[in-house]
Amino acid sequence: MEERWFDVAGDGGVRLRARQIAGASNDAPAILLHHGLASSQRIWDLMLPGLARRFRVITYDARGHGLSAKPSSGYGFDHVTGDALAVIRAARLRRPVVVGHSWGADVALALAADRPHAVGGAVLVDGGVFRMRSSFATWVEAKRQLAPPQLAGTPLVAFRAELARWSPVPLTPEVEGIFLSLMRVDGQGRIHPRLARANHFRILRAIWDRDSVALHSQLRVPTLAILAHGSAEGAMFDAAKRETVQRLKAAGSPATFVWVEGIHDLPLQQPELLVRRIARFAASAVR
Repeated sequence: MEERWFDVAGDGGVRLRARQIAGASNDAPAILLHHGLASSQRIWDLMLPGLARRFRVITYDARGHGLSAKPSSGYGFDHVTGDALAVIRAARLRRPVVVGHSWGADVALALAADRPHAVGGAVLVDGGVFRMRSSFATWVEAKRQLAPPQLAGTPLVAFRAELARWSPVPLTPEVEGIFLSLMRVDGQGRIHPRLARANHFRILRAIWDRDSVALHSQLRVPTLAILAHGSAEGAMFDAAKRETVQRLKAAGSPATFVWVEGIHDLPLQQPELLVRRIARFAASAVR
């Protein structure tokens, strides 16, 4: 599978690292993939072979993540949706289907609601239906509960040993590579998360301030939400997700909601299923 890596000047000129996956013809329908918070574009790696057989696929590291630049500001949704639009323009995509995971689903939802002429549809993978304020009484509580682990300075050998213990899926070499893409290794063999802790909190605050539920009323393009349920690690959120979906349906959200048994990181656990769901949706959305 061939990849072409390239840089994009995002909103405000921020450098974004992107890639195009070769496979489908240049006139094939386009898909733009946006990863979640504290992740990287590598989370889609297991899905790329299947998607590339049908689509022109573009992925990128969001600002602050992966191989993209890491400014200390600009993490609100106006800036990150501006980044996505810059990638769409640079890759010369015509109204792509935007697929987002977790926080990336919030970005995809914002694009679909605020910039419907730029996208042909949106797929929200276990995200885009939450309202953080419904789960936490205050921002201080949300910040405390959702703070990232303190991993900076951990020896790489120790981190790799721990991966096998807490990885939510079997730790194949490809999956290990996805996890390692989240870290920078210094000259002493110690890891440092590529997303700075301060930027992590800036994104969380943007999510706290954003009412994703209200955006559903603005949707004018086909939208599919693929939501995980039934896993031990996500049990505490299942009830909240179902309640929110019922509220969205009652309010007339035009999105289609489907439930998939699995963990939050569906791109790692259920890559083939996601490819099938996305392909089926995109085939109808781009007509």
